[in-house]
Amino acid sequence: MLALLVMVPALVTLTTGAASQVVQALPPGFINQTVASISRPTAVEALPNGRVVVLEQHTGRVRLIDTNTGTPLPDPALDLAVCTGNEQGLLGFTEDPDFARNGRVYVYYTTSIGGNCRNRVSAFTMSGDTISPASEQVLVDVNTVRSNHNGGDLEVGNDGYLYITVGDGGADPRGNSGSGGSNNAAQDLSILHGKVLRVDRFTGFAPPSNPFYNSPGAFNCGKTINFPALGSHCREIFLYGARNAWRFAFDPNVSGTRFFFNDVGQSGGSRREEVNHAAVGGNFGWNTCEGTCGFPGLIDPITQYGGTTGGYITAAAFVPDGAWPAEYDAAYLFGDGSSGRIWVLKNDGTVDYDAPFLTGAFSLADMAFVLESSGWALYYTTTGPVNGATVHKVTYATSPSAPSGPLVFDRLPTVQRAFDSRTESPPARIRGGRTRLISLGAAAVGAEAALVNITLTNPVGDTFATAWEPRTTRPATSNINALGGEDVANASVVPVDAQGRIVIHTYTTSHMIVDVAGVFRSAPVATTAGRFESAAVERVVDSRQPPSASNNYTRGGSGDGEIVNVPISGVAGVPGSGVDSVVVILSGISPPGPGPGWLAAFAGGTTLPPASNLNINGGADVRVNTAVVPLGADGSIDVYLFNVADVIVEVVGWFTDGSAAVSTEGRFRQVNPTREVDTRANLGFGPLSHGETETINPASVPNTASAAVQNLTFAPSGGWGYVTSFGDPPAPELSNLNATAPGQTRAALAFTPLAASGAVSYFGASPTHGGDHQFLVDVLGYFE
Repeated sequence: MLALLVMVPALVTLTTGAASQVVQALPPGFINQTVASISRPTAVEALPNGRVVVLEQHTGRVRLIDTNTGTPLPDPALDLAVCTGNEQGLLGFTEDPDFARNGRVYVYYTTSIGGNCRNRVSAFTMSGDTISPASEQVLVDVNTVRSNHNGGDLEVGNDGYLYITVGDGGADPRGNSGSGGSNNAAQDLSILHGKVLRVDRFTGFAPPSNPFYNSPGAFNCGKTINFPALGSHCREIFLYGARNAWRFAFDPNVSGTRFFFNDVGQSGGSRREEVNHAAVGGNFGWNTCEGTCGFPGLIDPITQYGGTTGGYITAAAFVPDGAWPAEYDAAYLFGDGSSGRIWVLKNDGTVDYDAPFLTGAFSLADMAFVLESSGWALYYTTTGPVNGATVHKVTYATSPSAPSGPLVFDRLPTVQRAFDSRTESPPARIRGGRTRLISLGAAAVGAEAALVNITLTNPVGDTFATAWEPRTTRPATSNINALGGEDVANASVVPVDAQGRIVIHTYTTSHMIVDVAGVFRSAPVATTAGRFESAAVERVVDSRQPPSASNNYTRGGSGDGEIVNVPISGVAGVPGSGVDSVVVILSGISPPGPGPGWLAAFAGGTTLPPASNLNINGGADVRVNTAVVPLGADGSIDVYLFNVADVIVEVVGWFTDGSAAVSTEGRFRQVNPTREVDTRANLGFGPLSHGETETINPASVPNTASAAVQNLTFAPSGGWGYVTSFGDPPAPELSNLNATAPGQTRAALAFTPLAASGAVSYFGASPTHGGDHQFLVDVLGYFE
């Protein structure tokens, strides 16, 4: 249970060093809460599975907090023997990008070997809520001289390497002096102290791309307790010249490995607390100078402050784009443990030190963004004595995406690819548990919603993704589901912000593609184009059967694939005029052999678009997706098949063009995604058996609506089978959602006409295995 709200009152004077400043509360809309009391908490880290990791520095215990309940689990996930002198102990934690598959986590701690303390980075394996001590794999060891300046943060970059911060140790292990002080460790390239390291996360060895990998006498220094010869180089060094880089943060909003690190200043009136932009091979000046040096070859901080503003810089975190108000996009938060202040480094490089984002976070140690059920929260730890040893969080008050007024569909001339993580510069998968703000392009600016096709490619473990409007409450529903290693696509209608952007979260690490078919724009009065009309809802083509008068298509080769041409005008009630595009259900059937395939539907006789509608995964896989396809000049559509054996095309309706009658019917109204059926919780009805039909009257859809837009999900399937969604009986001969085996989790968009009563029915089939389907229905909107 969350504790009482903790707010720092305004107009309280706090003395810091030689000056005093006015303490300010959080900006409007933000709330600061105490989450839990933890023994001297240092690092805080979010796991993709909804757990938050908090380290107890001097007990050596790794604690877990359940974000659903806000309470720590009673048993530690891991209990390590640690050195407890001064700044030593359990210091850093992060998880592997492939955590959902390998359970691998990384821990930075101070341990005693033969009676001597050293800083160690090890990998462990986590299963459920337990980290196995026996799984420890030591990656890097660093000797210590004193008990301070250990550094202690670590993170895996988008390049796949493990980055580690190491302090200068408080004293030069070699006993050498430098021009700026008694400790020259940060400038000594033959030791790891005062550096940021980059190593292979599976071996601990330096990658060949490190700046000193091929230098004279290069050596993997973290693999031995002995120092190499003075003048040689440690291959693990990524950058150097840091005094005590206690915390750093990677930017989750970009595909590159971009990070800032905070470097603690030296005591005294000339001290400078630094935020630095990391650069490979860079020298950040310590102990030659501190703060802005102005010396050739030394990199100055991007922002800094002195002892009258704060005493020691600590925590760091980039704000996820689209989570908080727009002025926080691309912003970097950093805090000071002495003054208890957290500031915002804006995207333009400015910091208002007189107007901190948060005050009162005394003894601040670390912070991290955690994706909770409603959205992003900033968790931070304080070690006492003013605040006590506690975990806190800052949340921003959001509202669900507002229901829309009447909208009409504005189709793009051709489907456009808005985002593809495989072609970013550099390419990088979307990390599990994170979000990405995605622009849908100029056509989406000023729209209220968009029809998108989301594809997950080779996810790490079973996953799902959710898309929603930036700066609104995260929905409790998902848009697409996939099993590990699959390529899966699903269409969805998603609200957009005024700039035509959406936010997407993926549960596990995956490549992601977003294609845009069209947008929905405001239509407050009767109109012609962009209204939805329901068809007779029937199967018009099954290419597994030969062509006939009732199965009318032609099929021919084209390059690496085939094209199936399907006449649509005059079929299933689709008129010969007044039609802009047809809404079809596409079922792709893969050949028995291995290998993924895909298909794309487009106007008959036109050029293949740069995006697909459906992906299948070989082995006689069957996949379903809904597509909005323009008609060619002859009233047909083409379906391009790449490593797809056959296609089934079912017509459910069409969108009108400018020559159609003026009407208010068929305009779209968007609702906040609403779960109407969850058979796992007996919401709506129970598990769907073979041959069974269940009917609901969805609360989010008025009885006067003509059709509902739904996301249907097996969660999981009971066996080979399908679900048909329909209005008035009898059920049509079509499938909205397919499964080929038990235990599959699959989702598909459906445009479903309502019965005269406003009801929707669902027919379930699983004739081969006879198992019941667990089944979800999420309503995204409806047509008038």
